[in-house]
Amino acid sequence: MNYQQSFEIFKEATRYMFQPSLQDALIVFFGLLVSVLVLLVLPYFVSKQIKSKTVKREFETVGKSLGLDEEEIKVLYECAHNLSEPTKLFYSKYAFEKCAGKLVKKNSENIPIIVSVRKKLKFEHLPWFLPLSTTRDIELYQTGFISYKGKSYSAAVWEKTEKELHIAILDRLEEVPGVGEEVKFSFLREDDGRYYFQEEILSSYLDGNKVVLVLPHTEKLGKIQLRESVRWKVSIPARVFFFGRAVSSEEVSFMEEIPKEAFLEGTIEDISTGGLRVCLKNLVEPKEGESLLIEFGWKNHYFGPILSEIRNIRITTEKICIGVKFLNLQKLQEEIIGKLILEEQREILRTYKMGG
Repeated sequence: MNYQQSFEIFKEATRYMFQPSLQDALIVFFGLLVSVLVLLVLPYFVSKQIKSKTVKREFETVGKSLGLDEEEIKVLYECAHNLSEPTKLFYSKYAFEKCAGKLVKKNSENIPIIVSVRKKLKFEHLPWFLPLSTTRDIELYQTGFISYKGKSYSAAVWEKTEKELHIAILDRLEEVPGVGEEVKFSFLREDDGRYYFQEEILSSYLDGNKVVLVLPHTEKLGKIQLRESVRWKVSIPARVFFFGRAVSSEEVSFMEEIPKEAFLEGTIEDISTGGLRVCLKNLVEPKEGESLLIEFGWKNHYFGPILSEIRNIRITTEKICIGVKFLNLQKLQEEIIGKLILEEQREILRTYKMGG
């Protein structure tokens, strides 16, 4: 036998020896599958589990630091674990209220816990400059209008619980709405906007001679913004000069310097990047559409004299308050006013969270 024949015999023998059977193929397949599970899938789930425990531990630590007990933390985490940042629930009233709504709907036994947590997190009241995100934020005795079958009636928030909002009708009703019918409640929140929502009546009852409608809470609040920018409440001394007519920026630029004694003393009661409200003693008789100059200092910044237009007038026995729109405020001054308002908002939010 020569070498060539020997090689052919060896090749033929190894071909039969290493020809895989179905059993061999299955063993190889399951071996690969186990390898993938061990090397890729298992580490992924282990790391995910470790991360989940770390996030939960952090949530518990923050909750305890804020005075929450174990049961309160446990109930909150049922909702919080779905958030990208669970601890945000402790600092965002919007996130908390969304979570509270879900927990109350899921189990009414959670109501006492939510009430307790809201108090501990200082979420009982919303600062006036923050927008409403749920009907739970509406203050008691907020007045507004109930619309039903094309007619509107004066109304007010009479009572509220974690699940319901009780609204009293202050006018005489031609027809009392029934359970299951939809009504619309709209109201004006001062220095913020006009809000409205529409819900089905859960029940109704009489409180004296007033019909009270019980509505479910909702996060579906509509809002009509009344101003381009928020009016910030302040108390800033100011000096005002009234032209007694409408003037343009060009006309003012050609005028001689106005004597200081021609300016009247007043107090700015609110301000925004677009205008302000200034109050003076009843010594003037301004009219809407007329122009004025106003100058003031606020936190080491001087503003003015700024040409402004009178937009509205409020008169009381003690003073006259004038809402004005800035006409020639410099861009830099506008940015400074916006920055100062933001600083004061942040300071109030810090106080708000600290319970001040």
